[in-house]
Amino acid sequence: MLLALGRRARLAVWAARARTRMRWVGIDFSFSAGPGAVFVRPPFVLAGSEQPAGEAGSLDVVLGRNIRFAPGVIIEAEPGYRSRVEIGDGTRLGANVHLYLRGGSIRIGPGCEIRDGCVLKATGGELELGTQCFLSYGCVLHATERVQLEDRVGLGERVSVIDSRHETDGGDDHWTKQPISTQPIVIGANTLMFINSVATMGAHVGPNSQVASGAILRAGDYPPSVLLAGVPAEVVRTLAEDE
Repeated sequence: MLLALGRRARLAVWAARARTRMRWVGIDFSFSAGPGAVFVRPPFVLAGSEQPAGEAGSLDVVLGRNIRFAPGVIIEAEPGYRSRVEIGDGTRLGANVHLYLRGGSIRIGPGCEIRDGCVLKATGGELELGTQCFLSYGCVLHATERVQLEDRVGLGERVSVIDSRHETDGGDDHWTKQPISTQPIVIGANTLMFINSVATMGAHVGPNSQVASGAILRAGDYPPSVLLAGVPAEVVRTLAEDE
């Protein structure tokens, strides 16, 4: 009981300091956490470098029960945008995980494990992980429109899932000033993406599938229960053949 009370007190102090710090740059910070939340070290709450444009920004952080944060977790939000982070019961974030928001939301379901060095980024879009998802070391997920990992999806080391691209025209205009194309990505339930594989904008992978190491998924619908391999990825066999 005393340990639980001590943890709640430390959380309250951390939240008050984060609220004050974010207010200095025009971000309204709100925080809530269920019982049993444990920070090995409190996460860093940072404001990005952009200047606010128009309305004041906000950052809402909602944590479920029995959350575990390793040292070095960063929650970063840009001023002038409305951003939200939700993390479900029993989820664990490894060391140096970076949650970056430029508007939009990052929602992580219950029972997930996100290992060291992963980057989850929302640039006005929705990034959603279902229940019991697993991200191994160094994964990068970026939602400008929508990225969804359904329940029990597993990503190997250094997997990238990015729903946008810069449309450069070969001219001298800085690439950041040129248009961005987006299409949602959905990775179906119980699918595994192995080391260094990539899902690009518009990829929809059916449930119970596998994506081979180094494969690149392009826009299109991929069937369930298949092995996808190659650049670009294509079906090389149905997994039912292994039964």
